[in-house]
Amino acid sequence: MLTERDVIMRLVRQLAELLAAVLRLRREGRRDEALRQIDGITGRLTGMDAGALCLLGEAPLAGLPRELKLPLACVLRQRARLLRDARRELEARQAFGAARLLVRSARPG
Repeated sequence: MLTERDVIMRLVRQLAELLAAVLRLRREGRRDEALRQIDGITGRLTGMDAGALCLLGEAPLAGLPRELKLPLACVLRQRARLLRDARRELEARQAFGAARLLVRSARPG
C-alpha cells in the first residue's frame, strides 16, 4: 500500500527527471518543448500551467507539501531561464518570483 510519503517521493523523482530533461532540451535549443514539459508537470501538481502559477503567486503554491516546494522551485527557475533566453523578461521575473516564494515557504517554522 502506498503511503503519502511514497507518493511525495515519487513526485520528487518525477520533478528531478523533468529537470534533467529540461536542462538537456535547453542545451539543445529546444526551448518551447522544455516550456511545454514544465507546464505539463505543474499542471499535474497544481491544476494550472506554470505561467498561471507564476502569475498568481503564493495562493496556489501554499497547499503544496513542503517536500515538493524546493524541487518545484528548481523547475520554475529553469522556466525563468528559458524565458529570459527568449527575451520574455516579465514572465521570467514572475517565474523567478514564484521560485523565491516556494523556497521561503519550504523553510521549517
